[in-house]
Amino acid sequence: MTDFEILIPDSADEFDTFVEHFDQQIKNSNLKRAAKIAQTEWDLSGGILSKGNVNIHRSANNIIVHVKSKIDVLVIIIVIVLFLLMGLITVLLGIIILAIALNNESKIGTEVRRATESAKTKILMKASYRIETGLDMGKKKITECPSCGKPLSKEGGFCPYCGSKLEKCTVCNLIIGKDDEITKCPYCSGIAHRDHILEYIKIKGECPRCGKELKKYELV
Repeated sequence: MTDFEILIPDSADEFDTFVEHFDQQIKNSNLKRAAKIAQTEWDLSGGILSKGNVNIHRSANNIIVHVKSKIDVLVIIIVIVLFLLMGLITVLLGIIILAIALNNESKIGTEVRRATESAKTKILMKASYRIETGLDMGKKKITECPSCGKPLSKEGGFCPYCGSKLEKCTVCNLIIGKDDEITKCPYCSGIAHRDHILEYIKIKGECPRCGKELKKYELV
């Protein structure tokens, strides 16, 4: 059984971007099964007789990727039974089955690490881009809810007074104001300040959230 955690520094608050990109990477991996069962949790299988689970959560300014994987208990039962039969062929068959199961189980850890590194690179690229272009300073930080106008004591996903969702620009990561000109990615529906994403596309040629190739005329 494998049980480990990967810690990724996230001072730029790019948790949603990380999860979005990780989800795409793990679904396009070499795993036999990668099913999203919750917003930040996936059931995984490297192939027959192996299964695993990955959960992503935030802790302070870090993103934690927690991975568990194991070979199916059925493998152990089969191997024990075959060894009890004591036939050379059955013993060899048991060893082969065990080797396949262990290989498939190790594949889970390998693919999760690969997807994690890809998602980590994505959020580092975005943070670097914002610093280089000065986009962190390009918009005024919203201190009031765009819907009800009540003051926001801290940035969260929803206004504590009216319950409306506080949308953030996928490029500068600031809450979008009521009068800000915005646009969306046609693939992931990620919302951004129009001038920010146009500049991002001009340089990177992709959506800052989902990573798909994007042209400015495709924006919604």
